[in-house]
Amino acid sequence: MLPGKDSLAQTGRFSSPQHPGVVSYTYRKFFEKDVPSTLDTIKAHGITDIEFSSLFGQTVAGLRTMLDQRGLYCSSFGVGYDDLVNKTAEVAQHAKALGAQYVRVAGIPHKGVFTPEDAHRAIADFNRCGQLLKVQYGLTFIYHNHGFEFQPYGGGTLYDLIVNGTDPKWVSFEMDILWTFFPGQDPVALLYKYGSRYKALHVKDLKKGVPRGSLSGGTDGNNDVVIGEGQIDIPGVIAAAEKAGVRHYYIEDESDAVSAQVPQSIAYLKTIVFPNTLTAAEKRGGWRLLFDGKTSKGWVGAHLDSFPSRPNGWIVKDGMMTIRNSGGEEAKNAGDIVTTEEYGAFDLSFQFRMSSSANSGVKYFVTLKEQTGGSAIGLEYQILDDSLHPDAKLGRNGDRTLASLYDLIPANKPASCLRPIGQWNTGRIVVYPDNRVEHYLNGVKVLEYVRKSQAYRDLVAISKYKKWENFGEADKGHILLQDHGFEVNFRSVKIKKLQ
Repeated sequence: MLPGKDSLAQTGRFSSPQHPGVVSYTYRKFFEKDVPSTLDTIKAHGITDIEFSSLFGQTVAGLRTMLDQRGLYCSSFGVGYDDLVNKTAEVAQHAKALGAQYVRVAGIPHKGVFTPEDAHRAIADFNRCGQLLKVQYGLTFIYHNHGFEFQPYGGGTLYDLIVNGTDPKWVSFEMDILWTFFPGQDPVALLYKYGSRYKALHVKDLKKGVPRGSLSGGTDGNNDVVIGEGQIDIPGVIAAAEKAGVRHYYIEDESDAVSAQVPQSIAYLKTIVFPNTLTAAEKRGGWRLLFDGKTSKGWVGAHLDSFPSRPNGWIVKDGMMTIRNSGGEEAKNAGDIVTTEEYGAFDLSFQFRMSSSANSGVKYFVTLKEQTGGSAIGLEYQILDDSLHPDAKLGRNGDRTLASLYDLIPANKPASCLRPIGQWNTGRIVVYPDNRVEHYLNGVKVLEYVRKSQAYRDLVAISKYKKWENFGEADKGHILLQDHGFEVNFRSVKIKKLQ
């Protein structure tokens, strides 16, 4: 069966920190007594995304019907290691029937201390089964850590060995943040280290006072406390997970106080709001928001005195500044928007989310003096769906692809910094006072050049910009968000002037 062809799959749905899912194990004692009423309880909490690790005596078809009747869905189906290895086809069929996108394993059989031999056996099994699940059934295999994997090995741990030894095409990961923190590891560091390998997160917290460092893979379930009341830096973890592109956030609570704690955990997670805000450190460092998440203050239409009001154009809603789809033509509908202020040396950060086939850009050193008849002229950080938009194959050597300096310098993008269409990306442009410029995509530097240098001018001379005198060499200019006729969302646009 080909990926994406199963009408039962819930591939287009996901949960977020503010609207989390839940692991069925959290409500295991309730499910064992009454599945329908437990599903009603979960729905009453506003949860729709569930990771099941048991059928609780139900048939697959029966459980799926109960989920559908309530508007709930199973995104991940957890199974034992032996079933993954020995009953792969049966596991896949059950996962597909439930509508799951992922098959999850949360442990590796071993005796005593987890060894390199145990890890190598798991790597081989995960690669083989993961490939079968992906190719034959369109499912993604994810491994869920349980603490024992962090035995020291080489310059890292056996967990590092497993991540690096498995093929990203076939094997992804789900981080249990308690079973990362409790053994003495840093969940934030691992999320940054392995980024897009993580597809899901078990969100939980460890009671204050419980000592760390155990590699046993076990601790009292009542050491799970209300999220935000324990030892783990939950906001830091969530921020790192968002940058990694995590798609599913499942609350897991193994305590005896689930009924009281889960609603409190949900309430806490809703308070963690990162877009369009500055941390205390950013404020002290001189950063300021160019978009407050609520209004168009500080922005006007290019060559206009006010923000564009054309129908089906720019809209500020849900914490985003969005240019809506108008057919794919450059600046023919609402037109570009620019900052009212001009900037010289700066550090600019912005988040963007593309629709399929999208084309847009963030331009800088825009002077508005050129009469182009289309988009205003400026140095451009390209925003593009490289897989579907034809511009990706134009220009020279890929210099019109995502994060490139448009028509001048191609971005060197490792796979680790790429996000699927529909996920948020973080772009960054740094212009130093000595005219050095850097482009970043999701934390990775993808190109650098020196503005006004001879090498830069040589590139301009063979580009579409050669007709514009002193292109991109102004001492200061506006920041521009482009209308290229495709829907693109922007948020968390912030800047720091560099002295």
